[in-house]
Amino acid sequence: MNYIKTVLPIKDFRLLLEMEGGSIVIVDLSTKLNTMKYAELASEKFFKTVVTDGDYVIWGGGRLRLTVNELMEVVLLG
Repeated sequence: MNYIKTVLPIKDFRLLLEMEGGSIVIVDLSTKLNTMKYAELASEKFFKTVVTDGDYVIWGGGRLRLTVNELMEVVLLG
């Protein structure tokens, strides 16, 4: 089952996720850019390569992949 319908990079290192159920979620990754896991996203050019396969949010042709659960953790816990 695919959870993510669409992902769009928006300003200030945020993602707009459209979920299969119709919900819209904004994920602010700006506070995570200084961590090892998310550091590569600090490059605006790399950040804008974001796509989804429905289950993962993917950057750089697969170089970095995050699950829905990982992104929701950022939303809920910052």
